[in-house]
Amino acid sequence: MKVIEGGRTNSAKTVKKRQKRLKNTMADNDIIIKDTRDFDIRQTLDCGQIFRYSEIGENEYEVFSKDKRCVVRQDGVVVIKSDDSAYWRRFFDLDNDYGAIKRALMDKPFMKEAVEYGGGIRILNQDPYEMLISFIVSANNHIPRIKGILSRICEGLGEKKDGYSAFPTPEAMASKDADYYAALGAGYRAPYLSETARAVADGFDLEKPLYMSGEEANKYLCTLKGVGPKVADCILLFAYHKSDVFPVDTWIRKVYADMTGKEATNKEIRKYLISTYGNLSGYAQQYLFFNKRES
Repeated sequence: MKVIEGGRTNSAKTVKKRQKRLKNTMADNDIIIKDTRDFDIRQTLDCGQIFRYSEIGENEYEVFSKDKRCVVRQDGVVVIKSDDSAYWRRFFDLDNDYGAIKRALMDKPFMKEAVEYGGGIRILNQDPYEMLISFIVSANNHIPRIKGILSRICEGLGEKKDGYSAFPTPEAMASKDADYYAALGAGYRAPYLSETARAVADGFDLEKPLYMSGEEANKYLCTLKGVGPKVADCILLFAYHKSDVFPVDTWIRKVYADMTGKEATNKEIRKYLISTYGNLSGYAQQYLFFNKRES
């Protein structure tokens, strides 16, 4: 039997070994992770891949995705409380062996310190449409403002749930024009949001990137308004789990300068770093980004 998880195909035996290593046990609908060597909720949420979350207590976070909500508490062990454990198990990529990924990266340039510092990061499996809108909003923006804009979009257009609002559908967002999003604080991104939502509502296929290489998928997403190469790479990494991409921002430019002593265009930096880290590029990017920004 084969099991498909997070865009990867694994044997049932391999998945069972990974589950045993993480020592996950289910209590009702909760997920309990006893071995936290490869899971740190603060690192995972604060490394730039998600915006719909908040810290609600000491070591406790509320996390939203699509129309779902969970509460994660990490204090010795990790407890993920929700009404859909299967969804959140995939969301947090719990059946992927991050110990093996980190071991494979340790001998690569500049990785040892970064992996040791951010060893609890996991790349989330998020909804493609939510990531598309989120990273259009993120362009030339800062996190508190991004979170505020997305929160207002959800409150205005998302389905009302028990104490929160779901992420809106493309059809709901397409029903509003650029002036609506400008009033929510989206600035110059406002027409991108209305036009891209309309494109998806009208049939732009967000399934296609699943079957493309990172390079092909990047070009495909860049045909949408408001999506450039960096935004496309973020969407591909955080929604499609494409690990052959490398989002380049200010922090990665600094990493590249440290590595080579040179300056280069984002396109040149991306090409160099993908050639350096290969099919683990997406994981390398998260460790390098987090370590450089935090330090």
